Amino acid sequence: MDKYIGKLLGGRYEIIDVVGVGGMAMVYRARCHVLNRYVAVKILKDEFAKDPDIRRRFSIESQAVAKLSHHNIVSVYDVGNDNGVDYIVMELMEGVTLKEYLQKKGHLSWQESLFFAQQIARALVHAHSRGIIHQDIKPQNVIILRDGTAKLTDFGIASFATTQETKVVQEAIGSVHYISPEQAKGSSIDYRTDIYSLGVVMYEMVTGKLPFEGETAIQVVMQHLNAVPLPPSELAPEVPHGFDEIIMHAMCANINKRYASAEELYTDLERLKSDVDAAFHYDAGCGDGETQVLGHDVVEAARRTPVAADRDRAVQVRRTAVETREPETFFERLGERPALAATVAVVVFAVIALVVAGALILTGNKGEKISVPAFVGYYYEDVMKNAEWTENFTIKEAEKRVESSQPVGMVLDQSVDPYSKVTRGTNIVLTVSAGGPEADNSYTISEFKGKTMEYVQTVLDRHNVSYKTETEYSEEQEKDLVIRTQPAAGQKLAEGETLTVFISLGKEVKQVDVPSLYGQSQSKAEKTLNAVNLALGGITQIDSDQPQGTVVSQSPKAGEKLEEGKSVDIQISSGKTVKPPETNEPEPPDEPEPDGGETGGDEPEPEPTEPTVGTARIPVVMPPDTESAQVTITLDGQTLYDQTVSSASGSVAVTVTGPAGTHEVQVSVGGGAPQPYTATFNS
Repeated sequence: MDKYIGKLLGGRYEIIDVVGVGGMAMVYRARCHVLNRYVAVKILKDEFAKDPDIRRRFSIESQAVAKLSHHNIVSVYDVGNDNGVDYIVMELMEGVTLKEYLQKKGHLSWQESLFFAQQIARALVHAHSRGIIHQDIKPQNVIILRDGTAKLTDFGIASFATTQETKVVQEAIGSVHYISPEQAKGSSIDYRTDIYSLGVVMYEMVTGKLPFEGETAIQVVMQHLNAVPLPPSELAPEVPHGFDEIIMHAMCANINKRYASAEELYTDLERLKSDVDAAFHYDAGCGDGETQVLGHDVVEAARRTPVAADRDRAVQVRRTAVETREPETFFERLGERPALAATVAVVVFAVIALVVAGALILTGNKGEKISVPAFVGYYYEDVMKNAEWTENFTIKEAEKRVESSQPVGMVLDQSVDPYSKVTRGTNIVLTVSAGGPEADNSYTISEFKGKTMEYVQTVLDRHNVSYKTETEYSEEQEKDLVIRTQPAAGQKLAEGETLTVFISLGKEVKQVDVPSLYGQSQSKAEKTLNAVNLALGGITQIDSDQPQGTVVSQSPKAGEKLEEGKSVDIQISSGKTVKPPETNEPEPPDEPEPDGGETGGDEPEPEPTEPTVGTARIPVVMPPDTESAQVTITLDGQTLYDQTVSSASGSVAVTVTGPAGTHEVQVSVGGGAPQPYTATFNS
């Protein structure tokens, strides 16, 4: 039996059973004794709990997800340590991984794939806006709930974009099929690495196959670096051309030709959802000039290889019955250790690069001639981030920077003329500005409209721009999103100046006086409310001595304040008079007739007087776990109120009409047992 089952962590989480096993941690179902709910508790395995690096990763996951709050990301409730046991408390999700779902169905329709891809993209938009790169997007880390909701989980190797703490090649254990080329090479990464991995996931969803496969992790990694897969529609003809374009654009090996953000990817998915014939016209060439498109024969051979290998191993096992088996080869062992394989892949790539460079030198650089870009006007930092340039040329900065009127870091000159034809790998020295008294060190303001402040802060901090925030109401932007900046996007902000970022408070809430509806017909009451931007809410009929169809009471009352757009409930007369409450008092004895029993005249008995009608306001406590609930109020078996009421405010005061005086009414909420309440009906 697992040693944690039955244990109480942090004095509140009772471990019940195991619900999942990961590479480094166990996930348990637990009961929170404080909030009386079931949760998932993630605990490091014993063999990893003493490893400081793995504990750091575990801490990173908790920090990463704790910053996130999104419908498509698993929620973290708590993080703790109990006598050396590190744990994360998360929402308990009843569902299967996308990988399990794919294995069950083989492949998904393009419509279902689009549905899940949009949800994952929305999760990435949110995570990236908080400065977090997931770095391990794969079907195993996406949970599909029973209602079709996709939730991104396992931020165990996530990094913060502002710090870039994690080296991914060593961390992406078991994820080589989804690893981005820049991850495989150990290069610096940004948000676009998650987009590449999502592209692989989309490819697998629509085709049921991975874009790159091989016998070993090395083979897979090398294909990510040097090959372009077949378009999905060649394996699944029903896939629209537009989806082909989206997937292949997301999977561009050249990071600078890939989607620039998850928002751009989501926008294209939304467009395809609305128009199946949408075309995006992306450049089909996503490589660096040295990539090759795998043919059908190569792809199929790669897919058959594991089967052939299994057959050969079976033959070898039979041979061991009569002879001693030779020791396993290095590559067989390597295939069983994907982490080592990924590392070896990087080493192999580096060795190949050195061999190729040496060959070019020895052959006098008689290779293919390529055109030299115009680097002047670019910032040196941006030049070095362009993978296509750095892979085609050996670019260096001159020993000293030159004082100029141009901003610090801008390229002023290059040692090889732009557009001239040179061999691949040619050395190019760039002269870079050191700035000066007249240097333009301004910052061109980005378009931040609709972004979160966390995203804006990440960008501005990267450029050392000072800023301040102001809030205002907005009809367009949701609460907490950026409305605009001052100066506006596209303008330049001089060095030392402060950028003002305006944050939305949401739509301005206006209040109006509730008009009196008493005595009006239903249609007249609705027009009266609409005239002041209010709506007609619930309508109930009650017995009343007022004319049939006229309003006899309303909630809220006339003269009270109410937000524009809210509704007013009314009660209208059924035309039936209110019956007096029944009593059990005995009838008085007959009076003796005067004069020996003869009547004193023909005057009729007086009719009983109708009781006066009054109104009472009855407080009702609404349930906290539902958006609305049915509220029913009865008096002596007669229904005075029966409406669905919003639970947003926690409690409401319901106005009802009944016989004047003090009476005990029965209040039922959400179909629950009626509760007594003593109400005074004032006429």
